[in-house]
Amino acid sequence: MQIETYIISIGLLAGWLATGFFLYRAANKAYARGFDRGVRLARQQHASSPSCTIADHELMTKITTSLGLAVATWQAFPGTEAMVTKVNKQRRQLTAFAAKMWLAAYPAQLNAEDAA
Repeated sequence: MQIETYIISIGLLAGWLATGFFLYRAANKAYARGFDRGVRLARQQHASSPSCTIADHELMTKITTSLGLAVATWQAFPGTEAMVTKVNKQRRQLTAFAAKMWLAAYPAQLNAEDAA
C-alpha cells in the first residue's frame, strides 16, 4: 500500500472516533436535559394547586345525597333489595372516596392545643 492510503485510513478512523465521541456526549447532554425537564415538570405539577377543589367535594357529597334518596325510594318497592344493597355499598364507597380526596388535597392542620 502507498503512504496516501495509510494517511487517508488514519484520517477516516480519527474522524469516526471523534464523531462517535461527540455524538456520545451530545446524546448524554440531551438525555440529561430531557430528564431535568421531566423532573422540573413533575415538581411544578406537585407544587400546583390541589386537584380536588371544594366544588368537586360538594359535587360528590350531592351525588351521595342523591343516592341516599334513591335508596329511600327503592326501599318502598318490593323486589329491589339487591339494588338497595348495591347502592348503599356504592354510597358508602363514594363517601369514603370523597373524604379521602378531601384529606389528600387539604390535610388537617395541627393546632398546638390539639397536640397537647
